Amino acid sequence: MLRRLLPLAGVLALTACDAGAPVSHPDATVPTPTWAPAPSAPPDGTTVPVPEPPTGVAIGGDVVLLAKTAALVLPEHGNATTTIPVSGSPRSVVALPGGGFRAVVGATLVELPGGTVTKLPGEGGAIAVPPGGDWTVVALPERGDVIMLSARGDTLRTIHTGGRPSALAADAERIAVLDASQSSITTFDAATGARQEGLRAGDGAVTVAAAGAGRFAVIDARDGELLVFDAGPLILRQRYPVPGGAWAAAYDAGRGVLWVTLTARNEVVGLHLGGGTPRETARHRTVRLPLALAVDATTGALAVAGTDGTGGQGLVQRIAP
Repeated sequence: MLRRLLPLAGVLALTACDAGAPVSHPDATVPTPTWAPAPSAPPDGTTVPVPEPPTGVAIGGDVVLLAKTAALVLPEHGNATTTIPVSGSPRSVVALPGGGFRAVVGATLVELPGGTVTKLPGEGGAIAVPPGGDWTVVALPERGDVIMLSARGDTLRTIHTGGRPSALAADAERIAVLDASQSSITTFDAATGARQEGLRAGDGAVTVAAAGAGRFAVIDARDGELLVFDAGPLILRQRYPVPGGAWAAAYDAGRGVLWVTLTARNEVVGLHLGGGTPRETARHRTVRLPLALAVDATTGALAVAGTDGTGGQGLVQRIAP
């Protein structure tokens, strides 16, 4: 029997947030992934074992997988991973539109595979870049801030969110900040850092993805739903059930498809967002407990990261479009 997610309690109203207030509420009410049985069939695509369970994954030709102590690069052609030791705790990684990757490791931003390091003003969390790759935003959860950096790593501005930013997404004009402890989404002007609007996002939002210009997709893991918001002003446009332990999400802009991992089914499902209601376009078998997901902006290939079921080893999977 699948484990039931704990109820959400003590959610603070967005209107009560002070942009300058310290962050004191912990993530005690955030949902956790629903555990899955061992896969009944081999995963689709190609799968490569890695020494440690993943903390993040990105794909842009090559696949970069973050583990507890290192970054692991899986070449676009071949299955031999290259290990890049890092100093700190790897948290998240993103592929850059012009090539290469940026990873948050402790209180630093690391360029991969080169290794250039930019110091952050605090422990980093989530990371996002807009489609053009002109800048990068990094969440600083303990400070309640989001920092914007130029392509060279210079600090452009600091945004005080008034909450605990746990996931980020960006388009050319806006930054969407998801606060899992409040199950909320708030948008900020990318040019000025000014707060725009904020809304409740279900009962257990865990991730957000940019899903086209002015559109953001949120996964509500507690209710098993996809929530699609239009921005300017922020409004909930679509609410669609995604049963099976919905967790990670990544958007394929070239095909208009949002991919969502289902941890309770060891699957990833593709949903086309072009119509009034999301429409399923594809479904693939994945590695066990697919917690991290990325899509190649150029080819549409998927990278999925999970475990081998023992908790001691990770698996990374590449699925051709």
